[in-house]
Formats: sequence, structure tokens, C-alpha cells
Amino acid sequence: MTSSKENLIPKFASTFQPLIDQEGYLANQKNLSCREVVGKSLTILRTSKDYEKSKKDSYEILDVTLPEELSISTNSDGVQCLWISPDEFWLLHSEQQKADIWNKIESLPVEMSMVDNSAAYGVLEFIGKKVHELLSRWMSYDLSGSLNSGKVVSTTFGQAPVIIFLTAEDKLMMMVRHSFSHYVAGLLKDGAKRV
Repeated sequence: MTSSKENLIPKFASTFQPLIDQEGYLANQKNLSCREVVGKSLTILRTSKDYEKSKKDSYEILDVTLPEELSISTNSDGVQCLWISPDEFWLLHSEQQKADIWNKIESLPVEMSMVDNSAAYGVLEFIGKKVHELLSRWMSYDLSGSLNSGKVVSTTFGQAPVIIFLTAEDKLMMMVRHSFSHYVAGLLKDGAKRV
């Protein structure tokens, strides 16, 4: 006999899905596209206050370099590590990499922990010259010149808390809690008509 815990297999579904077009975009026009990135998992890594020790342990155990303040690092397998606070880092990785990361949890020192937060956030990718124009209408953070490639910022988009970061000069990523997805998508779709 198996327990109900063993039979519980989470199903991850997009809350943006009903709002995207047939090609998977919230907005797709000249110099501006916004689509949901699917197949991503999110692991929250909490570390000790001793940054140097945590940095060493993260690299040796998880093959992840903890980034400096407000920055992002990426390992050779494409796992992105986002600085959220001095003792909190978010690992954004593919669903295929998830098992490898979680198999290492037992090796972490007692002052470090991991939480799977994959089902809580959606990831949006923005590309084009009009991205800043679209986002500046609702974002409390000044994107013009302040958000450089490799920088991560926690801010608000309208009333919704979001995490934004640039992976390249022309590619901005936004992480949105699923509970705010319809609200954020509504602002984006409306704003895209005006740029």
C-alpha cells in the first residue's frame, strides 16, 4: 500500500495560458514582444550570513557561484542564480536540472536550506526596442540606464511585486507571482496597444 504523499504528483500549469495568442505571446509587434518562458523551475536557496563560506559551499556542492549584490550569475549548465538579499538567492533552472539540484540537498551545511518555489512564479521574456517604453508606464523602477545586463531588481509593476533582470542588452526577464498574472497581463496587453 502506498501513502497519499507518494501518489501526489504536482501539476504545473501556466496562469498566463488563457491570455496568450496562438503563437504563445502576450504582445508581438514591431520592436516589442512578450512571451511566457515555460519549463523553468525555481529553487530558493537560503544561506548563512557568512557570504564567503556560503559562496564556497554553493560552488562546491551545487556548482553555483553566488552573485554579488543585485547581480546574476550563470553556471556552465545554464542555471541562473539571482541575488535577492544577502542570504537569499533564487536558482532559475530547467525542469530537467531540478532532480540534479535536489539530489544535493543532503550535502548542504546545516545553515543552508533550499525550497522549491516552482509553482509560485511565471517567467516573462521581453525583447525589442520598445520594451522600456512599455514597462516604464507601470513600473516603479526607472529602467532607463539603471538596469544593466546582469543586474536583478525587485520592484513593482502596477500593484504587483515582480523581479526583473537583463540576461542580455536586448532581453529583459520578469518573474511574476501567478496570483498576479492576470493583472500584469492586462496591464501589458493594454500598454502594448499604446506604444
